[in-house]
Amino acid sequence: MIEDIRYLIVFAKIAEIGSISKGAKALGLSSATASQHLTKLEKNLGCALFYRNTRKITLTHDGEKLLETAKSILETYEQGINDLRKSSIIRSKKLNISIPAIFIHGSFMKHITDFIKDFPDLIINITCDDEKNDLVFENIDVAFRIGEPLDSSLKSKYLFDIPRSIVATKNYLKTHEEPQTPYDLETMSWIGLSMRPHSRILRNKNNAEEVKITYNPSICVNNVEASYQLAKLDVGLAAPPNYLIKNDIISGDIVKVLPQWELQPLNVYAIWQANLPINSIAYLLINKIYSSFESKNTKYHIYRNEY
Repeated sequence: MIEDIRYLIVFAKIAEIGSISKGAKALGLSSATASQHLTKLEKNLGCALFYRNTRKITLTHDGEKLLETAKSILETYEQGINDLRKSSIIRSKKLNISIPAIFIHGSFMKHITDFIKDFPDLIINITCDDEKNDLVFENIDVAFRIGEPLDSSLKSKYLFDIPRSIVATKNYLKTHEEPQTPYDLETMSWIGLSMRPHSRILRNKNNAEEVKITYNPSICVNNVEASYQLAKLDVGLAAPPNYLIKNDIISGDIVKVLPQWELQPLNVYAIWQANLPINSIAYLLINKIYSSFESKNTKYHIYRNEY
C-alpha cells in the first residue's frame, strides 16, 4: 500500500507533464525507474492507465478516473517538501544564476523578480546569455537553459516548453518561390543560431506527419533576438518564440512560413551541479520557477510527445 502511494505520485507527475521521461526528471528519477513504478501500479490495480506508443501517451478511461486522487497525493507531497525546504533553507547571501537573453522580455523575468522580493537581503548576480555557460568555471549556482541537457555530470529539472514558429517578412518571401513543403525551406536563406543545430522538426497539423529538415544558414548569430531582428530586415528565415513575434504578426510586419506545419517546441530546464545542497537557496529558486509555470505547462506544450 505504501509503495502504491509512491507509484501514484509518479503516475500523477507523468500525466501532468504528458511524458514519462520528463515526469521522471521532474521527480529526480530515471525514465526506467518511472516506467517500472507505472507498470507496478497498473499491475496492482489490474488495469492500464495510459495508452502508449512511440510518440505519445494518453490517459485511458481508468487513468482519468484515478487522476484526481493521484493529483491530490502529488500536491500534498510537493507542498510538504517545499514547506520543509523553505523552513530549513541555508541562508546564503549571494546567488549566481544564468538565463537565456531571450527571457529578458518574457514572463520569466517577472518570476525572478518575485523571488528577489521574497528575499530582499539576497544578492543575485544574473548572467543573460544565449550561449551555454560553464557552471563550474563561472561559479554559477543554477542555469536556466533552452534545449536538452548534454552534461550527464549535472542535475536538471524540466520546467516548460516554448512554442516557436518559422517566420520571415513579406518582402523576403516575394523574392523566393512560395514554399509548398518543409523540404522547400532547406534551400532558402536562414539566420542560424551558433548554439543550436541547423535542423528543424516540423509536424503537419492535419495528419501529424513529421519531417526533419536541415539547412546551411547564410548568417549565424549567438542571440535569438538578434536572429529575429535580422529576419525582420528581410535577411531570411528565423524560428523565434511565439511570444516574441506576437505583435509583429498582428501588425503584418512578419508572417509565418508554412503555417499548416508546427515547429517542434524548445524544452527549458534548470541545470545545477550535483553537489548543490537540497536545502539551498538555489533549490528554492528552481522550485519557485517550476511552480510558476506548472499550471501553464499545457499552454506551453505544442506536442505532448517524447523527443
